[in-house]
Amino acid sequence: MAIIILGVAGTAGAAGLTTLVADFASARTQFEAGRAGSHDATERAQQLFSQLLRRDAQNPLYLAYYGSTYTLQARDSLAPWTRIKLINQGTALLDRALTLLDHPPASARMVTARPGAGTAALETRLVAMATFIALPETLFHRRAAARREYQRAVASPDFSAAPPDLQGHLEYEGALIAREEGDVATERSALQRVLALAPQSIDLAEVRARLAELH
Repeated sequence: MAIIILGVAGTAGAAGLTTLVADFASARTQFEAGRAGSHDATERAQQLFSQLLRRDAQNPLYLAYYGSTYTLQARDSLAPWTRIKLINQGTALLDRALTLLDHPPASARMVTARPGAGTAALETRLVAMATFIALPETLFHRRAAARREYQRAVASPDFSAAPPDLQGHLEYEGALIAREEGDVATERSALQRVLALAPQSIDLAEVRARLAELH
């Protein structure tokens, strides 16, 4: 998925921007390793996104990733009450990120002139929906929120201009949402779009296998 920075101080200069991009890339790499199962990488990602937020506390993208690290910690926790606490912490942070995205404060430092616009906004929604749809619906009731963020993402005027990898990930999460809802037609259409976009970081063999099951 493309690496983008949503909030950057206008006076940071080229060197500062380069450092910020590198720091975000490092945090995101650790996050992906955490998603793949590494407890240590999850802890490191949380630390790195916390550091980024100290530099820009109103950045929805940083906040979304930071919130999602709490749900990864919950996955790795043995105590049920700790899992629930961590998930609630994480979803609260994700809700705040989405609120900042849709209603940014006047002091927010946005590269884009339109609030909630741009590739970074799409990635923020992607992080939220991917986190929400992975949670047990009977306990946390986040499926509707995941669907809402998917619909907002694909309806955005920025969607068609987004990198194919990001579009593909959004469509893949849309397929997972449809699958959870038992909507076979929507799932099939979304998976077909994933194949057309061919994002490198998604297992397309798995997508084809699922499409074969749906026919």
